[in-house]
Amino acid sequence: MKKSLVSAALLLTMGAVLAACGTSESTENASSTPPETSTKETAGKDVADKETDSNENVAEETTDEENAVEEAPPEEAVGEEASSAAEGTLAESDEQPYELNVLPGYVLTSEEPGKDSLYKESDPSAFMRIETFAPGEIDFSQAETQVKETLKAVNAEAEIAEGQALAGAGIVKSSRFEVPSAEGKVTGVVIEQENQLVRLTIFDSEAANATADLIAMGQTIKRTE
Repeated sequence: MKKSLVSAALLLTMGAVLAACGTSESTENASSTPPETSTKETAGKDVADKETDSNENVAEETTDEENAVEEAPPEEAVGEEASSAAEGTLAESDEQPYELNVLPGYVLTSEEPGKDSLYKESDPSAFMRIETFAPGEIDFSQAETQVKETLKAVNAEAEIAEGQALAGAGIVKSSRFEVPSAEGKVTGVVIEQENQLVRLTIFDSEAANATADLIAMGQTIKRTE
């Protein structure tokens, strides 16, 4: 009878120990498993951070593009120069078969046969020599060569710079070159029209600053025969 009681007591003790071990393992397993809620919150935060970074990058790229557009230097509006000369007075050459619009403050006069001079009244040193040729008298490339030779004679040390070609009604093609001079700059322009070729040589100074006006008037030249 005593042995039975002892055996029963041992069984109860062992059962209690095993139960305690099971509880401990369960607790350890539960504590070692990371909570799903925390993982989801972290993942959501990462996605939100990436979206924020992406939006910031897009905003920076947009700002850079806008700045590039704002900082881009404006192109020279050569075509608009001619429209300003339309406000001038129509004048006809005494020596050559052409007419043009002359802006206030400028005078057209004959320099010699085949050459006219359009100068600024307040500063006659700023002027444009005008030469016109009938079709077949000279071709475009020859006129360009002569213009470059003139510019080279003005400043043999300087490199001839090519400017933006002129555009406008009646202009088939054109070219523009210039060199610095002691007073300012000298510009040579060749304009081919359907019924004539025009060669312009502009002598300008920094004080007069008449090149834009002279080119504008030169673009209005039209043959009269």
